[in-house]
Amino acid sequence: MCVFGSAYAQRPLPEECFLKKTNKAWIKEFKKAETTEFQLELIKEKLFSDAIYLDNEKKITPKEDRCGCPIRFGIIIQGKKWLVLDLNENPELEDLFPDITAETIDRIKLSEFEENKLNRYAVDNCSGVTLYTSSKDLKRRIRKLDIE
Repeated sequence: MCVFGSAYAQRPLPEECFLKKTNKAWIKEFKKAETTEFQLELIKEKLFSDAIYLDNEKKITPKEDRCGCPIRFGIIIQGKKWLVLDLNENPELEDLFPDITAETIDRIKLSEFEENKLNRYAVDNCSGVTLYTSSKDLKRRIRKLDIE
């Protein structure tokens, strides 16, 4: 728009948060996955893409201006041990990916965040995915990574 020799640009309305949009699409695809193998591939891809996105966002966006949150991923190992899967905090977790297979994972649970409902991850308004395993080989492999 040009008024008396001055130019003014209209500021576009903010788009829905990129992370919220990609999480919503990912959850939709995850729910459609027919096999554990495909679900695990989607999980690994999401861990990589969120790690890259969040690493870049930290560099350019102040914490108070960030929108959305990544889907939280974790493994619960029989015997009450658990591990948060966060490649930014523990990049060495990538070495564990070949060992996370349909043979080593007993079940996968999606805890989808829903507005106005009691949610496990409600503090950050996040969804979460929990992998459950009783595999001694996977437990041993995690122990070798020495992540605490």
